[in-house]
Amino acid sequence: MKGSSSIFFKLLLLRQAWLLRRGVWLAMLWLPIGMGCAARPTSFDGDDSSGYAIFRSGRMNASELRALCDQGVAELVVMDGSAQDYECQMRDEVCPGLKVRYNHSQDVRQPVTKGFLIAFDSWIEESRQDGRKIAFRCRHGWHRAGRLAAYYRIRFQGWREDQAVGEMLEKGDWMDRYPQLQPQALAMAELTTSGGCSQVEEYCPRESPPATEGMLDLQGRAVFVSDICSSDDGSQSSR
Repeated sequence: MKGSSSIFFKLLLLRQAWLLRRGVWLAMLWLPIGMGCAARPTSFDGDDSSGYAIFRSGRMNASELRALCDQGVAELVVMDGSAQDYECQMRDEVCPGLKVRYNHSQDVRQPVTKGFLIAFDSWIEESRQDGRKIAFRCRHGWHRAGRLAAYYRIRFQGWREDQAVGEMLEKGDWMDRYPQLQPQALAMAELTTSGGCSQVEEYCPRESPPATEGMLDLQGRAVFVSDICSSDDGSQSSR
């Protein structure tokens, strides 16, 4: 009886050790998803003569946000709806002049809205004219930011569609989980260049009132607010 009990406890200890190793392995497997894997701020277009530059990024810590602001970035578009918890909390200490123009949690599985593209295009054109440095980000800096960067490459830099999409896929991780990103990016560019969308309808930019994303409606055109961090309504902080 004593020998049977000893074997039982040994088997129990072995099982617990196996479960522990399995748990550690799973934790290590999923660790990059939640910690330390966001893309760092990177400039991907600019004009030295005017001072204009645009950066893309994932969520930033205080030192990264300070470094971005040290490069002169004064405005930011946030596409994961977390600005109230990050930039708005950090900016007084690390980047006092920063303005968050947009803060809404876009769904990577859904196309962007037509209003967002209108507001984004206006923001880019104004920033180019004024020589401002600007940035946009999502959570990891790969999917929503990659989609928007591909659109920018086609729309404002004249890149071929295959070049822009190729860069999006190359720079991002886990891109195979979101096969809709490629047709979404192409549909975005097509809409603003030709006014139509030949992609499957589910990938085409959709209609939605600007207020649903915390944007303003200025004579029928969507525009970004001046600064969500200074706004009293929390509509843009929705996740």
